[in-house]
This record gives sequence, C-alpha cells and structure tokens, in this order.
Amino acid sequence: MQTLERHPQIAAGQLILILLFAFPAAAGIRPGFQQTPSTIESEVAHWAARLKSSDEEERREAVMMLSSFEGNAALPALEIALTDNSPRVRAAAVNSLASRRDSSIVPLLAARLTQDKIQFVRKAAAYALGAFEGAERTRALIGALTQKDLEVRGAAAVSLGDHPDGEAIAALTNALSDKSAFVRAQAARGLGVNGRASQPAVPTLIRLLGSDGDSEVKRQAATALGLIGDRSAIPALERARQNQDPYLVGLATDALEQMRRNDK
Repeated sequence: MQTLERHPQIAAGQLILILLFAFPAAAGIRPGFQQTPSTIESEVAHWAARLKSSDEEERREAVMMLSSFEGNAALPALEIALTDNSPRVRAAAVNSLASRRDSSIVPLLAARLTQDKIQFVRKAAAYALGAFEGAERTRALIGALTQKDLEVRGAAAVSLGDHPDGEAIAALTNALSDKSAFVRAQAARGLGVNGRASQPAVPTLIRLLGSDGDSEVKRQAATALGLIGDRSAIPALERARQNQDPYLVGLATDALEQMRRNDK
C-alpha cells in the first residue's frame, strides 16, 4: 500500500484496470445466462456484433462483456477490438486480453505498446505486459523505456520489475539516469527484484542513494542495494541512516540487516 501512496502513477495504472472491468462486475452477463458451449457461442456472437456499432460506449461495453467469457471463444472478437478507432475501446481490449494470462496474446499487446499512437493505450499495454514472461514481452518493454512519454516509460519500468528478468537488467540500469524520478525509482525497484544479478548497477544505485533529488528514488535505491547484497554499499547505507527522511532511515536499516542475514 505504501508503494501506491508514494507513486500515483502506479495507482492510476491499476485504477485503469478497475474502471475498465467494473461494468461487467456490476452488470454481469445477461440474466439467466449459463456458460455452456452453445450459449457461449450465441452470446459471443451477440456482443461481437455490437463491436460494429457506431456508438463508442456501446463498443466498449461489448469488449467488457466479451471479457467475461471463459475459454477462447471471444478471442477473435477481442483481437478485432484492438484496432478499433476509439482509444478507449482499444485500451479495454488490451486489458480484457491481458486478464486471460494467455502467452499467445503477448505479440498483440507488444504491437499496441510499440505502434499505437495514443499514450493512454500504450501505457495500458505496458502495464498489461507485466503479467507475462518471455523474450518478446521483455523486448517490447525495454523498447518502451526509450519512448518520449514519461508515463509509458514509467509503466514499462513497473512491469519490468514485476518479476526477475535478467534480460532487463541492462535497460533498467540505463533507466536509472532517466529524467523522470518515477522511472528512476521503478528502475531501482526492478533491479532489486533481480537481486545479485544486478550487481553491475550497484555504483549507480549508491550514487542515487546519496545524491538524487527525489526521496522515493533514494528509498528504492536503498531497498535495491539490500536485495543485491553487495557489501560496497554498506558505507552509503550507513550514511542514509542519518537522513532526515524517516522512511529512508528505516529502509536503509532494513537493507543493512538483510546484508547481515545473508552473510550468516
């Protein structure tokens, strides 16, 4: 919870998912509907036809209702919705597909991230890819770290830190120099998630801990240094314990304690 409070961009990204899927949760499938093969086929056809509506909200509703179907029956319709002329519909389709955790849709999400002209859709795709693993997902997110829009870069940094990924370490290390404090903080978090494999980033993390102008960047750097466990960071962490920021003091203390535990 503290992370969400300190980083409104993460909270906003997650809020996008909540808002996009709130409608199906509230409205449900049409009354009396049971998900049997025959009824699923009929209902999918019903909502797929709505994707041809001239009304944007009706098309967005259709995408969200299609996301409620089990199995792959709705996948072709959702894939079509990814190219809708409305950014809101495309973003809804991105999140509908991502919720299925089907690795086969990674190329579709990667295409939205790299090709969509609307920042909102690219950001949704970057957050959505955080749920997946694999080289194509990682390549797309690494590429997004160099996009002009800082919110897309931030979403990519968040997703690259969702689980260990050695292929992302070099890009996350480079992102420690991003002009956006949010990106720097999330890059540090991602490097910490990778643990000892992120050792090449230690000198830069030490520099950020000592001199970055953003409090959250310093906090994430302290935590990352503790997870990486390189003892060369101990003097910097000791100095951080004298900082006026009580959160940083606590995190630096925790990082030092983790290093001591790892030495035993």
